[in-house]
Amino acid sequence: MSDIAVARRYAEALADVSTEHNQVDLVMQELRQFVELYQSSAELSALFPNSGISQADKLKVLNAIISRTRPADTSANLWRLLLKNYRLQAIPLVYSEFQREINKRRSVVPAEITTAGPVGTGERDMIVGRLQAITGKRVEVNFKVDPGLIGGAITRIGSVVYDGSIRTQLGAIKQKMIAGSEAESGLG
Repeated sequence: MSDIAVARRYAEALADVSTEHNQVDLVMQELRQFVELYQSSAELSALFPNSGISQADKLKVLNAIISRTRPADTSANLWRLLLKNYRLQAIPLVYSEFQREINKRRSVVPAEITTAGPVGTGERDMIVGRLQAITGKRVEVNFKVDPGLIGGAITRIGSVVYDGSIRTQLGAIKQKMIAGSEAESGLG
């Protein structure tokens, strides 16, 4: 079974349990924090997938993390289960799949909009409203700034990207000019 399929199974089960206990937002936050800790620590990232270290020693480290961070039982039980099944190193993928599953259950579509400069509150509301009208779902937008765009915006909704940046438009014009000059010189 692929890593993504395994992560999806854990994520779906976690979504069921956290929904049943009305802890979805709490578990999401705790899972994000654990993933950030795991990914930012070279020692943890090396420890859990290391087959040369006993499960008992790994459990001691995990229990120390749990006692310091004091997560909900739902989160702690997931981490211990992943460790027991030799899958704790898949926690970033489980987190990603958990987000996807919760968004699906809540009919939320994540979107990312990158602009050349900051976008005002009124413009943000207008953009979110348009995206919600287009998708027919609630849209959670993450706005980013990239001064290299010059102007315009790049919008990503799921795996679909709409690139309306001036940088891309200028690149397309440049390619047309190159193609045109090659055709005129007989190279095309």
